[in-house]
Amino acid sequence: MPSDHPDMLIEELARLREEVVNTRNVSIKADNLIKNLSNEVKGINQRQTQRDRKALINSMTAYILFVALISVGSYFTIEARTNTRKADKTLFERQEATFKREIAELKAELSRWHQIERELLEFERLVRSGNKEQAVAKFSALRRVRFSGLLEDLIVRFRAEVAREKYEQGLEFYKQGSFDKADEAFLKSLEYKEDPPYMGNLLYHQGMCAVRLKDFPRASDILRQALGFKHSDWRTRADAMYHLAYAHDRMGEKRTARDLYYGFYSRFDTHHMASLAKRRYKQLKGP
Repeated sequence: MPSDHPDMLIEELARLREEVVNTRNVSIKADNLIKNLSNEVKGINQRQTQRDRKALINSMTAYILFVALISVGSYFTIEARTNTRKADKTLFERQEATFKREIAELKAELSRWHQIERELLEFERLVRSGNKEQAVAKFSALRRVRFSGLLEDLIVRFRAEVAREKYEQGLEFYKQGSFDKADEAFLKSLEYKEDPPYMGNLLYHQGMCAVRLKDFPRASDILRQALGFKHSDWRTRADAMYHLAYAHDRMGEKRTARDLYYGFYSRFDTHHMASLAKRRYKQLKGP
């Protein structure tokens, strides 16, 4: 594992994984308890059914005696006992149905915790191997877990590091003249961090990729954004201003291009493109 990820991080992941296992074990115990209660209720229900059968025979016998003895008190006593047994049976059936529903819910919960445990193990493996990009992607699956906030700082750092890596890849592709690949890398970088400290430089190179790919409307939008940032190198800002004028020129927006060319060579008269910009300004201005 890279040196910038200390053992303390691995220990934290192990602790989180232990919490997941403990939670899952509690769910298993609850599942077993409810199953036992369900079986007990089922047994009571079966015994109640057997008693109901006996009660039916006894009721028939009692009814015969009732007819024989014409005993009103005996009839109502038998009727009351029969109604009580019916009510108990209904209650037990409802309890059994409730337990079955809770068992089904617990099984779904256990399945979820098993999945979380697998995802956490995979996340830990990615962290150990230093695969930051995949770790960030895997974290989206763990975000729903209640303790995911403990990993937020790590993910923020990972996202910033992956964004920087994509940005630097883009610069390499740009130097090689692979402008489509460079543009893709810059876009990917912004997906990981929307406001990096090197935003102005990224936008400049992204805008220049659009110019090279002849996407002039997009180039004008991006270069205009790039000029809203400070640049440590004045040449970068000058190039952005010139190519912004060039993009509008290629789009046929002559007045805007003319004004931008004028602003460029007036400010950067020592730039190697200043004379070209001045000549094009005069052409657009006309006699």
